[in-house]
Formats: sequence, C-alpha cells, structure tokens
Amino acid sequence: MIRSEGSRKALHSVSWLFVERTVRLGLVLLTGVLTARALGDVVFGELNYAVGFVGLFFALGAMGIDDILTRDLVRRPGDRDALLGTAAIIKLGGAVALVLLAVCGSLFKDMARLQVMLIAIIASAELLRPFSVVEHWFMSQVKAAATVRVQLAQLLISTAAKLSLVWLIEAGRISPEQALPWFAWAYVLEGVSLMVGYMIIYRLNGGHMRDWRFQPPLARHLLSESWPMLIYGMALFVQARIDQVMIKDLLTTREGEDKAFAEVGQYSVALRMIEAMGFIPVIVQKTLAPAITKAKAAGAALYEDRMLNLYRLMFLLFLATSIPLYFLAKPIVVLLFGVEFEPAGTLLSLFAIRLFFTNMGTGKSSFITNESLFRYSLFTALVGVTLNVSINWLLIPELRSIGAIWATIISFLVSIFVLDLFFKRTRRNLFLMVKGILTFWRFHRAA
Repeated sequence: MIRSEGSRKALHSVSWLFVERTVRLGLVLLTGVLTARALGDVVFGELNYAVGFVGLFFALGAMGIDDILTRDLVRRPGDRDALLGTAAIIKLGGAVALVLLAVCGSLFKDMARLQVMLIAIIASAELLRPFSVVEHWFMSQVKAAATVRVQLAQLLISTAAKLSLVWLIEAGRISPEQALPWFAWAYVLEGVSLMVGYMIIYRLNGGHMRDWRFQPPLARHLLSESWPMLIYGMALFVQARIDQVMIKDLLTTREGEDKAFAEVGQYSVALRMIEAMGFIPVIVQKTLAPAITKAKAAGAALYEDRMLNLYRLMFLLFLATSIPLYFLAKPIVVLLFGVEFEPAGTLLSLFAIRLFFTNMGTGKSSFITNESLFRYSLFTALVGVTLNVSINWLLIPELRSIGAIWATIISFLVSIFVLDLFFKRTRRNLFLMVKGILTFWRFHRAA
C-alpha cells in the first residue's frame, strides 16, 4: 500500500507518462508504416534525410538546461517566473542558432532546392521550443498528468494530419512528391499544438506568461552548468542521426541520388522499428532507479547486488526481444510496409544486435547517475560519435546501410564497455556488466 501523499503523486505521474509513451509508440508506428507505404522508399528517404540533417543540431533547441531547470524549479519555486523566462530566452537563442546552422549547412552542401526547403521548414518548428519550459514547471510539481494530456492532444493532431496526407496520396489527389513539403509542415503543426496546449494549461493552473522575466545573472548560472550537457546532447544526436545523412551523401557519388535516397528510406524503416524496442528497457530502468539510489546510500554490497540484477534483467530483455526479431524481422517488415521495403527486413535483423548495447547502456545510466560520472559520460559520448563517423566513412561506400549498422555496433562496444577498462572508477562496473551477462539466469530479488 502506498501511504504517503508524495509517493501517490509520483506513482500517478509515472502512470500518465507510461500511458503517453505507450500511445505514442503505437500511433508513431502506425503513421510511420502508412507514410512509408504511401511515399515509397525514395521519397520516404528524402523526408528522413531532411529530418536526420536537422536532427544533427537538435541539442541546440534544449541548450542542455532541461534537467537543471527542473532541479532549480524544485529548489526555488518562488523564482518560477525568472527561471521560466530566462530558460525560454536561452532556448529561443538555441533554436535560432539551430535554424541558421541547418539552413546554412544545407546551402553549403549545395543541396537541391526541395531539400533546402524541407530542412528550413522542419528546423523552423524548433522556434516554438521555448514554450516547452512549462513542462518542466509541472514536472517539478509532480504534475505530469497535465503535460501528458497536452502531448497526447498534440500526438492525435499530428497523427490526423499525417493520415490525411496518406489518404490524399492513396486517393490519387496528390503525388508523393507533392505531399513531401506538407509532411515537413506536420512538424511545425506539432510545435504549434504543443505551444497552444502549454499556454492553456499554464493559464488554467494560475500562471501568466506575461510575468516571465529574463535575468542575465540567472542565464549565466544556467549556461555555466549546462554546457557539458549541451555537448553531450549534441554528441548523442549526431550519433543517432549521422547515419542517415552519411548514407545519402556517400552513396550519391557512387550510385546516384535516387538510389541513395532509397537506401536512406530502407535504413529509416529498420531504424524506426528498432528504436521502438528501446521503450521497455527505459521504463524498467526508470522504475528501478529509486531502489538503486536507496541501495547506494544503504551500502556497497546491496548497491552492487541491485546493479548486477539490473544488468541481468537488461540482458534477459535483449534475449527475449532480439532472438525472435532476428528470425522474424523480414516477414514483419514485409507485412507492415510491403514488399518494396523487404531489404529493410535484413537491416532490422542485424539491428537486433544493437539492442544488446542499447539495453546495457540504458542500465549503465543508473551507475553513471549514482556515481556522478557525468564528465566521463560526456567523454564516452564524444569518443562514440567520433568512432561512428569514422567507421561510417570507411564502411558505407562498400557495405551501404549494413556498414552504418556495424559502425554503430562498434562505437557502442567501445563507448559502453571498452572505455571502462581505462578508468579506476568504472572498472568495477565493467566487471558487474560482464558478470550480469554471464550469469543472467541467476536473476533474483535483491534484499
């Protein structure tokens, strides 16, 4: 029985977050399948190339201040208007930089006019990001239900818009090429929906955006603490999106632009499917995180036992999902996306190996947080993205998308496992990860 009011509020918030994530997973998968089938691999690849290129700069939209903002709102709720106003201005500056870098980058790369337009439209949606600071106020008050309702409304609006475009294509009203800019505008619609929703719930809860104010000293405080997280976020986004960009760029010179876009389309289908699988380990990690943190305070033996169990559980989840996926990937992809995307099934089978590293990396985040190894985490992210780009450059021209997947696997192997060997504070964690993998059947409930 949950007796404390604080525990009940936390459970209520987590429940809403779980519902939102589950609904989002289902609707995003549905719209992704129908969009891919309607556009075809070439046009779908064009859209995902633009999304991937803008994604290289996504970290600028948050400026690394999200967790810091939530923390400070918890500590100093009386400074709400100053914190929200200052954070909103910082995010606006980051969003402007994002748009400028994305558009200038596309022009510098001498992209086709359509690609430049798609990138400009998708990037402009980030100009609405400053209003997302409202979400952090509600998180600091353990009131996730309010923001989840807004996010669900935004999801439904976005889904309806994309499905309408799919219907127009299937009905022959517009061609996939004509629909492409409208799919880009759907990202702007998502931003507008969130902005309006956040404004409404903030006002209904007694807040007024006109009271927000910018304070330069507070801005300096936030930026001085956030820069490692900004660099870390940029490294993660680059590692997540660079594959799509490099596949297109490297294959265009060898095989032509249409074949390069088609390859990006096949890769994007497999990537979306595998990213959906990351939902369960994250929920498990977030659920167990408080118990691990309490164990850290109680003693080293209990802490290590719970970390070991977490790694065993993450490996068990990998086995439970990757083995069926490896054998069923191709028929699943053909069933959902059609015969045109059959090559994506082969890619998805290989992507099943990546689940091992993403699961173990998700579990390792509990160790990083409890040991306050944030600079180490930044270092591993930078090493990982550097390796990923370098290996992509070597493998993609010959192995195409398969080369990009192997580049990701190798970079994860180094950043999650190998680097732990070289630092005293992380060697024990490497031992726990390896022991958890080799003794996964001994999973038990820690005392």
